[in-house]
Amino acid sequence: MTPRIFGLAWPDEDGEPDADNVCMWGMELPENAVLYWQDDNGRSQFAVFESVERAAARYGRAFNLVLHRP
Repeated sequence: MTPRIFGLAWPDEDGEPDADNVCMWGMELPENAVLYWQDDNGRSQFAVFESVERAAARYGRAFNLVLHRP
């Protein structure tokens, strides 16, 4: 399987992901999902999740972000 790109973005006024305001990017792999971002100090961070949905649930809820699939 080719990795699929996804992102977590700020929602627009309708609650849909705003493609111009993606805060975190990730890759969906056959067995998991990897999410990447930079912290406030500019350091690159990553986290591995069982699925894209788990990543979106964890960070989406914490930072009011919604799942974006380009």
